[in-house]
Amino acid sequence: MKQKIAEGFRLRDNKHPFLFENGQGQIIKIIIVSSQVVRVRYLTKEDTEVRVYNKQVNIVKQEQSVEFKTNLLKITVTVDPYFHIQWTSLISKVPFAEDLPYRSYCYNELGEKWHYQRRLKNTMYFGLGEHAGGLELSDRKFKLERLDGSGYDAETQDPMYKLCPFYIGLSTDTKAAYGVYYNTFTDSKIDFGVEKDAVWGSYSHFRSSHGPLDYYIIYGPSVPKIISYYSLITGRPKHLIPRYSLGYLASFTAEENHSQIKIENFIFQCDKYNIPCDGVHLSAGYTVDANGNRCVFNWNLARFPNPTQLARTMDKKGIKLFANVKPWLLQDIHPDYNTLKNTGGLIWDDEKGKPGDVYQWKKDDHSLGKVAYIDYSSTSGYNYWKSKVKTEIINKGFIPWLDSNEFPLANDSFSFACEVQPDAYSRLVTDKDESGGRFIYGPNIPKSRTSAHIVGTPLQTLLMIQATYDILIESRRTQRPFILSRSMTPYSNQLVSQSWSGSNITSWNTLKYNIPMGISANLGAVSANYGHNIGGFTGPKPDAELFTRWIQQAVFWPRFSIQSKNEDQSKTEPWMYPELIPTVRGSIHFRYKIVPYLYTLYVTHAYRNGEPLIRPIFYEFQDDIETYSLQYEFMLGTSLMVAPIYEPSASQRKVYLPSNSAWYHYQTGTYYETVKGQWIEVPSLLTDEACPFFVRAGSMMCFGKLLKNLSRFQEDNERRVQIFPDKYVKGKKVERKTFVMYEDDGQTMYHETGNAYAQVHIWMEAGEKEIRVGLDIIHDGYFPYYDTVWVTCPIDSEKRKVVFEGANVYDNEMVFIEGNRHDLHTYVGLKLHP
Repeated sequence: MKQKIAEGFRLRDNKHPFLFENGQGQIIKIIIVSSQVVRVRYLTKEDTEVRVYNKQVNIVKQEQSVEFKTNLLKITVTVDPYFHIQWTSLISKVPFAEDLPYRSYCYNELGEKWHYQRRLKNTMYFGLGEHAGGLELSDRKFKLERLDGSGYDAETQDPMYKLCPFYIGLSTDTKAAYGVYYNTFTDSKIDFGVEKDAVWGSYSHFRSSHGPLDYYIIYGPSVPKIISYYSLITGRPKHLIPRYSLGYLASFTAEENHSQIKIENFIFQCDKYNIPCDGVHLSAGYTVDANGNRCVFNWNLARFPNPTQLARTMDKKGIKLFANVKPWLLQDIHPDYNTLKNTGGLIWDDEKGKPGDVYQWKKDDHSLGKVAYIDYSSTSGYNYWKSKVKTEIINKGFIPWLDSNEFPLANDSFSFACEVQPDAYSRLVTDKDESGGRFIYGPNIPKSRTSAHIVGTPLQTLLMIQATYDILIESRRTQRPFILSRSMTPYSNQLVSQSWSGSNITSWNTLKYNIPMGISANLGAVSANYGHNIGGFTGPKPDAELFTRWIQQAVFWPRFSIQSKNEDQSKTEPWMYPELIPTVRGSIHFRYKIVPYLYTLYVTHAYRNGEPLIRPIFYEFQDDIETYSLQYEFMLGTSLMVAPIYEPSASQRKVYLPSNSAWYHYQTGTYYETVKGQWIEVPSLLTDEACPFFVRAGSMMCFGKLLKNLSRFQEDNERRVQIFPDKYVKGKKVERKTFVMYEDDGQTMYHETGNAYAQVHIWMEAGEKEIRVGLDIIHDGYFPYYDTVWVTCPIDSEKRKVVFEGANVYDNEMVFIEGNRHDLHTYVGLKLHP
């Protein structure tokens, strides 16, 4: 590796952004975005740019260093005898990040650039989105690329399906956190201490293959604050998800004749076993031609003689159908290949003057064939995709499911037309200046033909998503666009509705390591509506115990889907083990009852604030450093702690309760309160509807009516709220705790265009002898199909009287649940309207 150290920089003048130049025509630009966010761009003469804005920043210039200050940060730039940046919190007065002296920024003639940082003592690292292995990243290295890792080892695979060059450093000394986001689409690598060289001490480094070295430093000091700023940089969801996406989504490989009949029979089986279901995925088998070749957008009429009629039949039953679409055409086989070849709609091999050769799946048996990727940056390719998605997917009543869209290229000299810009994404395209975001924009996107090595394949993924989004909006203007995409990159979270961890293999180890994988994916804003294939996608079929444990924890993940391609040709289905049907049915019923809770969490956290639903425990308990090492349990929102069972033959779960917290174990109602952190053990039966979980004292959960599927929103005429009150502490002021409940029709855009939504606040005050509960309507732009919120306290040990306040209380009407604890399980209704 030939590497040169960038040095000899001097501050040009006191204008913002601050430009440091050297004699080689290189620039390091420091941009103060806010008091907590600073952007650094290192550019060689090949990619130099100069933009000067007038922004007042405190600056102290000395002979060997320059010091900048915001309200919260001190940025010390040493220029002699080496260039080096140190970042210090003005709160703790302690440096939290620092470049590696004498080797901060490096480059070579190939366009590669390096950023070296000193590893500060007692700093832990988290992030990078979807990755294998444990949650913490120290002493590990990663390729920041994307591959189709079918059957991956969830403990060791690298890279995975998604790109997320963002991580968080969290100090066990100061308990303060900072974030780093590398703003690039080119292939990169990051090393958190695997590489060691005694000369330089302990360090980490990032390498980009081309373009400016461009990164943001985000100071928290809290992790939620970092995530909030990161989501403002790369964007938050543009629309709400449709509610049906939180239901059970099944799958069919569609690799045999009469698949249409089998799908209809599957829904019959769901009805037979009383299993709610909201959708079915159709894998690429529906596209094979007479010779077994997969030709995207071409329906196999032997397998699906009338896809339009199938979609209509399923729609009447409330079932959505998702058709798998892939971004390539088989060369000289696909009927549209020559058309796109002749119109420049394919990724191009300039050296050979033809579409670039890539090998991908050809037939159902996973044999390889020579293909060409659609070039979504070309006008021809972009418009072709929109046209075909409309005529072959949308108009037939299906929803496009974007699969295999990682765009791996063995030859990155292939070129992109770069005629179409990813301008549907906020703060990505450079010349878009929205809401004061002139300092925030994405990687440079060329506007003329450029090699994949320079542009980066994430551009193709973003434009594939954007083209799909455009045609969904054009075709169904009042309906929420639902985009399911396997691969994701920074910014794609704005348009993608749901994603998953790809083709996981069936094993206990996968169940275990899919937990930190999903936590990290959510922490990196990959998609708040994320999950895993329940039971595993490939490999052996899950045994009864593994399948049960998988479902018991899957009920809490936003995406709940069972997809499989088992090696023995069996299908993983809810009724695959007759003896398990009551348990599996109970789990799925529980899932459907908490959909209103999940939907409310999505609106309040992901849609409005750019926060994840699935969170590491330290997200909520950063003051307790023991939580930094917890990786096989997670928070769901702010109030639920979920502890999955991930080992065979386990009937107990050891759980750490963070310091200064109070919880109710949901399954038993046992109350726990800690001053210092405490390890406890709770039971977990194979017959339980869910894995062990804990509800934070002072919080609430809402439950809906069990529906056959979530499209039947007119039948959604029931809301029950369970309260989990704080214990009374003498001398401590009683605090009002509020739960936000959000309602809309779950499928249209009217919540955006006409404020057609309802926001209801349920509150409680837990005093010494009574618990006061009330209801406030904050926004009433939508009238739910229920008119009463039924409230109860389900805790055996709770003896305080529950007092319901307000004029709209059902004083004389109570509903009793079957069982022996009638006095504890009494529901009293709060009327929404008089």
